[in-house]
Amino acid sequence: MAHTASPTDLAATLTRDIPGLEVLSDAAAIQARSRDSWVRSLMKSRLDGPPSAAVVVRPASAGEVAAVLAWADRSRTPVIPFGLGSGVCGAVLAEGGEIVLDLGKMNRLLEVNGDSLTAVVESGMRGSDFEAALAARGFTMGHWPQSIELSTVGGWCATRASGQFSTLYGNIEQMLLGCEVALADGRLIRLPSVPRSATGPDLRHLFLGSEGTLGVFTELTFRIHPAPEKQLGRAFTMPTLGAGLEALRKIMRAGWTPAVTRLYDATEAGRNFSIIADGKPVLLLMSEGTALRVDTEAAAVAAIVAGEGGIDRGEEPLKSWLGHRNNVPTFESLLEQGLIADTIEVAISWDRIGDLFETVCARGAKVESVFAMSGHVSHCYTQGANIYFTFVGAQRDLPSAIRTYDEVWKTTIETTIELGGTIAHHHGIGRVRKPWLHKELGEGVALLAALKRSLDPNGILNPGVLVDP
Repeated sequence: MAHTASPTDLAATLTRDIPGLEVLSDAAAIQARSRDSWVRSLMKSRLDGPPSAAVVVRPASAGEVAAVLAWADRSRTPVIPFGLGSGVCGAVLAEGGEIVLDLGKMNRLLEVNGDSLTAVVESGMRGSDFEAALAARGFTMGHWPQSIELSTVGGWCATRASGQFSTLYGNIEQMLLGCEVALADGRLIRLPSVPRSATGPDLRHLFLGSEGTLGVFTELTFRIHPAPEKQLGRAFTMPTLGAGLEALRKIMRAGWTPAVTRLYDATEAGRNFSIIADGKPVLLLMSEGTALRVDTEAAAVAAIVAGEGGIDRGEEPLKSWLGHRNNVPTFESLLEQGLIADTIEVAISWDRIGDLFETVCARGAKVESVFAMSGHVSHCYTQGANIYFTFVGAQRDLPSAIRTYDEVWKTTIETTIELGGTIAHHHGIGRVRKPWLHKELGEGVALLAALKRSLDPNGILNPGVLVDP
């Protein structure tokens, strides 16, 4: 049975049983950590009041994390791992009675190895602090999610994140070399950091993307890179969206890997680059690294874009984007303005990407109260790319806004499945995508459930997220 003690008793018991553990029982502190930034939960909070766990604990070490999990496992008390709450899929959402495991005190950069190009860091370190610490030593990890100032390095791994420079540096699964993970029963396991290993299945991937349901990251070893010698980028106005997609496909096919590969449809180009858009899509490309590599790649990709009718608009739009790329309105502020908005990122192969772009935008725009459905490409691969859809609608009242929200998500995800794409590129599953996971993974969902039962037999780790045991 689950732990049924009152929040006050639970806090007192944890304080007694785990000496030195910081336990927060202040209502405001708990509510601030009882949900993430999922738009639907923001709207539900306005209707029904904010969700609240029982207590928040702030461990200062892997040993304290293990102690909390062992205690919770014995008492059948659910635990919600928490980084900084920037997730947008409902992976953090308390229903009452849970312990929130706030990892924010575990925020140290432990080691930088300049010869082997690795960095060891505790999982609660803020992403922007981590990158700044690397930069001070002449390095970068190259992972630049829009949430870099609002997310932790452990959260990146838990959600299988991707950054804005991923076409060059890869996604988080390419960056994570080794890790330490706390299991539900309090055991700590360490997966070694080596260039490559063939010692059976790669166990790192059990925990990458598991959203705190199979274990909790406590320490991470990442690949890093020397700080780039040079950056060079340009913006191009494209005659059509199809021409922009074809340019990106040919760039990737040729083996070039610009750090930035972003193609905005006409709607988003007009919103972000009105001076150069002229009612057409805009493509941003930027290379970084050694001067020789950058100059060679920039010339090659510019020639490919020109071959597809792209008009060179110079460096300034790219520089402007670099300087302001993370300055976006919060979902809370949009709700305050009477709007409903969200982003939905998916991915698909090159031969189907144009159809998916067009179909989702057309179908989404027909949903009641939606007045804008648009998208951009921001992560490219040899086989295909992601699409980052954005929808905006009018908020007549919260119940109807939630219905609109659900309908746009349903339309986008089911169209993606219909056309053969993946329902998540880098934000994860949480609660918002969970209903469709079986349509993509099939029997794989049963395998995930079996893993959950094996690693967390009492079901304490983030219940309700990703998969049910």
